[in-house]
Amino acid sequence: MKKNIAIIVSMIVVLTIGGFGLLLDGKDAVSLAMQQKGSILTAEQINVSFQQVGGKVTDVRVQEEMQVKKGDVMIQLDPTDINLQIAKVTSDIQSTEIKISQMQDSIRIGQQKVKTQESQTALGIRSAQTAESKILEGTRKEDLEKQRLAVDTARESLKNAQTNYDRIQSLYESGAVAKSALESANLQLISAQNTQKQQDETYQQLSRGAQQQDKDQARQSTEKAMLGLEMIAQSKAELQNSAMGIDLLTKSREVLQIQLESLLVQKDRLTLRAPLDGKIVKVIPKSGENVSAGAPVILLQTNQIYYDFYVDETRAAKLTVGDSIAGHVLALDQNLKGTITFITAAPQFASLRMSREKGQSDLNTFQIRVYLERTKNILPGMTIEVNVE
Repeated sequence: MKKNIAIIVSMIVVLTIGGFGLLLDGKDAVSLAMQQKGSILTAEQINVSFQQVGGKVTDVRVQEEMQVKKGDVMIQLDPTDINLQIAKVTSDIQSTEIKISQMQDSIRIGQQKVKTQESQTALGIRSAQTAESKILEGTRKEDLEKQRLAVDTARESLKNAQTNYDRIQSLYESGAVAKSALESANLQLISAQNTQKQQDETYQQLSRGAQQQDKDQARQSTEKAMLGLEMIAQSKAELQNSAMGIDLLTKSREVLQIQLESLLVQKDRLTLRAPLDGKIVKVIPKSGENVSAGAPVILLQTNQIYYDFYVDETRAAKLTVGDSIAGHVLALDQNLKGTITFITAAPQFASLRMSREKGQSDLNTFQIRVYLERTKNILPGMTIEVNVE
């Protein structure tokens, strides 16, 4: 029994001394792994979800293991509600456009009316001012002389009409003419009398000059004509208000247009399309089920393939993102070039602690990720070795 115990103790001592020696020489498991830099090819997988929309699933067009191309339709949600909203907003836009068109036509007609009012008002003001000026200036000598001649002519016409009537009356009494001739002569006499009376009154009015009442009426006529300018100003103000109304309707139409574009974007998001080429790994919902916005519905394995390996900080300092690096795929016995996409400090458990007895400080480990251009021969899970020396 004592002999067995001695043998076991001896083996433990030997193994301890040997392991410690390997550690000092840098041939422990961690050091060897760092030197070999082997890794596994991994296919990138992404969770695909509906962006900011949810609803009832009406169509599932993919299944597990199916290959898809970027843009292929995978799942469709029910668009009934969004279609109704789109129809309403579209109708509101059309109604607003009709209102804008009607107001624009009304403004054009109103502007034409204002131009007509301005012309008529200007003409009326000039006429009223001319009449008022004449009344205020009084009767000119030439006008008074013309009226006196008109009075003399009217008197001569009355004298001739009276003479003609007396002659026709004598002939009628003797039976030489008919009664109608006498009546006609009488009408001519009455007309001549009225004409003379009017001309006499006009002459007397011109002789006296304009009365205060006439002056007041002329001034009122001018003021009335000037009121047309205020009406024109009011019409222009109404047209300006209508133009402001068009601006408001235009802003409203722009808001509705933005709403429509937003609804169209939401409708497009009801159709879930493949973001990249790849293979369907898992389909979560079934037709008829409801899904929430942002919830993963499909797990997609993309055609992008990568591998990670770890190096110490001295080797990491020699590498740069974007560098090309070669790796050897053991299963294919083929060297493949890839591109370094990121270099980052590895978790603490991957750090390489050197021996203090050698006088060296601890070294941190860095994770290097390399993406490859995938071919049909490259499969996820294959082993690849990298030489960074």
